[in-house]
Amino acid sequence: MRRFLLVISLALGILSTPSSADDMPDKGRVDDERRVRPGRLALVGGSAAAFHYIGFKYFDRAWYQGQKTHKIRWIYDWGGDTYVNLDKGGHFMGGAFMAQKLSEAYAWAGFTERTAALLGTTTSWAALLEIEMRDAYFDQWGFSVPDFIANTLGASLPVLHAFFPRTRALQFKWSYHPSNLYLQNRKRSASDLPHVDHLIDDYEGMTFWASLPLPSLLNRKSSAAPPEWLRLAIGYGATGLHGSNAKSRGRFKLYPSLPDAKPEVFLALDYDANYLPGNNRLWRYFKAQLNWLHWPAPAVRIYPSFRLYFLYL
Repeated sequence: MRRFLLVISLALGILSTPSSADDMPDKGRVDDERRVRPGRLALVGGSAAAFHYIGFKYFDRAWYQGQKTHKIRWIYDWGGDTYVNLDKGGHFMGGAFMAQKLSEAYAWAGFTERTAALLGTTTSWAALLEIEMRDAYFDQWGFSVPDFIANTLGASLPVLHAFFPRTRALQFKWSYHPSNLYLQNRKRSASDLPHVDHLIDDYEGMTFWASLPLPSLLNRKSSAAPPEWLRLAIGYGATGLHGSNAKSRGRFKLYPSLPDAKPEVFLALDYDANYLPGNNRLWRYFKAQLNWLHWPAPAVRIYPSFRLYFLYL
């Protein structure tokens, strides 16, 4: 499922990227002057339908070959015994990214900002619901209620931003550095130690961030006020995971002799890429995409133990 979300998200990212600088949505344009362009809308719909068909055909063969059930298998994995709830961050970010790319595609087709956001959120939510419903009838997966709530919250971000623009100050980001579970997966697998076979399952290497502009947290009138591009982020990660789809804590963890996995909480500096020099429309769009990532910055881990990082990747 996670691979499918990644493929669809990347595909939608390509789909929604304007073909030239002149195609970029201009925030200065008055919304009531927007007109839906049938040709562009048809291109968006046709491309999305094609990616949908190809994606599900592939994953029907790759993933949905297990034992099917006759009723929905509900999963209420609130405790996060497998990934210490880091997977919920992945679902949130996947939903947010997909909905944002679709919203941009609808805006490119000529819809007003609010209408495009509503359409992007609705389409993304429907796609994520379809995935969960496919999972629901397989004994290996099931319909995860917490996962779907995370999907819904992420997919709702474009609507929140469109109707309440000040909420855009809060940015959600992702960072990654390969963990030993992935880098040494063959060696660890041969030694029956925790490992992950695929990068997309390497949650121990992932950190999810919520970032706010630092000047808004401090006194703006001070002569030593920080620059507008500087931000402060709080991050959530994990250490001690027991591998792909393996319970990492609790009574049923895969390696009973190993310590339970623990969550990690970080505070770090962050940057707003929108303040990079240059004002070309296509460059502005590219800068906005850079803000999905938390770039290396000084950080401190405040839980479960104190640790200082000159640069946290």
